Amino acid sequence: MIGPAFLGNNILDESELICHSESVSVLFADPQRRGVVQELPFSKYAKGGSRSGRKPALHMMLESYFDDSSDDKRARYCVSGGLIGREQDWDKFVVMWSPKARTLREPFRSTDCECGHGQFEDWTIEKRRALMSDIVSAVINSRVMGFASIVSADGYKKAFPNCKKDDAYMLTIPHTLMNMAFVADELGMDMNVWFESGKHDSKILKIFKDIKAMNWGPARRLRAISFDGKELYPLQAADLIAREAFKHVDNEGKKNTRIPVSRLVGSLSFHVWREKSLADLASKGGPNNLELLRYWDGNPGAPEFIGRRKISK
Repeated sequence: MIGPAFLGNNILDESELICHSESVSVLFADPQRRGVVQELPFSKYAKGGSRSGRKPALHMMLESYFDDSSDDKRARYCVSGGLIGREQDWDKFVVMWSPKARTLREPFRSTDCECGHGQFEDWTIEKRRALMSDIVSAVINSRVMGFASIVSADGYKKAFPNCKKDDAYMLTIPHTLMNMAFVADELGMDMNVWFESGKHDSKILKIFKDIKAMNWGPARRLRAISFDGKELYPLQAADLIAREAFKHVDNEGKKNTRIPVSRLVGSLSFHVWREKSLADLASKGGPNNLELLRYWDGNPGAPEFIGRRKISK
């Protein structure tokens, strides 16, 4: 099985475990078990339901939505980040966020909102901050959980000198999908996955199919993958998480934790592939070796699990 090493080494203090204040978590980092996902009471009341526009399900499904983030030249870090939740959790998110989102001319994008670009060009900073706070509150109150796979672009180039521009980002895809399979299997639930539609759709679909074809139990939990635009409200939340994951690691050692991450800290799990873990991956067959990733339990070169930080004065 994929196990704790692929999920990342827990380097947080015990007071900063990845958990939720109530018993609805998907991800939980246990320092005694090196970051392994545990089953919590979350599954006890996952009894079934339906999503708008879908036929009623025989059993409850998990849904996860992901977006990408990076700097303009993909020179520092590449991220696949998003959120996981039950169907009814996502229904709650839509109910809470849609009244705000419907007032916008275009789908919400966190970069534009924070920086005052595009449709937010004429907004005051107070109004933009309030909207950012609203979407963070909707994520918190709906109890969906955040995950991000983050790859150092420079570290990837050192490990794979002949790599192409987007190869570092593509490593985040099997890492993300296999974690989703593992989480779903731990909870005894199936998972549907969405990515924002883009130029990598065919490659992501192939990776999804390759994982499904593996002789690996959790892979059966991945039921379907879809690609859609940011008109889909959960993908607007995924945009926020992906960007915050990028900013979190890009600001490391320079700035304190940003407000959205500070508010969401109990609901986030960020995993970073740095130079050491990428060199280790290269020495063992590279990112296309899904069997390697499947059996990477206890590997000291696993991606690093990071959390909240505070810069000393």
